[in-house]
Amino acid sequence: MILFSKITLEELAKLGKEYKWENHPCEDCKRNMWGHGFVLRYFAETSNEIYLKRYRCPECSTVVTTRPEGYWKFIRNSIGSICQALRSKLKGAWPWGCSRQRGGHWLRRFVRYVQMEGGSNLFEFLERNIGLGVFFFSPS
Repeated sequence: MILFSKITLEELAKLGKEYKWENHPCEDCKRNMWGHGFVLRYFAETSNEIYLKRYRCPECSTVVTTRPEGYWKFIRNSIGSICQALRSKLKGAWPWGCSRQRGGHWLRRFVRYVQMEGGSNLFEFLERNIGLGVFFFSPS
């Protein structure tokens, strides 16, 4: 399970394990979770790995990993950078710095999602649904 926190990558990169994480109740049984160590995660916006806090519920044994808001599960890039890259591609070309392969992966997933939802205009669909937090990536 993922717990999204209002933190920035800059703060986490600077403070590392010294960052003061808030305690969180378990979503299943509502009991306070215990610290369960840290995990290293990589993000496209930083050159180093970032330590993210994990929690474990003593009642139901659920393990939760924190993640900065604005980053989808399993994805290294921020939602904003993905949307900007898709906007650029839908207008003509990939933006500078965006790899064609990674961008192509995002575009294929996005087009597949739009087709499943019955949309026709990709650019309009992107603008309308990104504000709603639409997640068009799957863990596979």
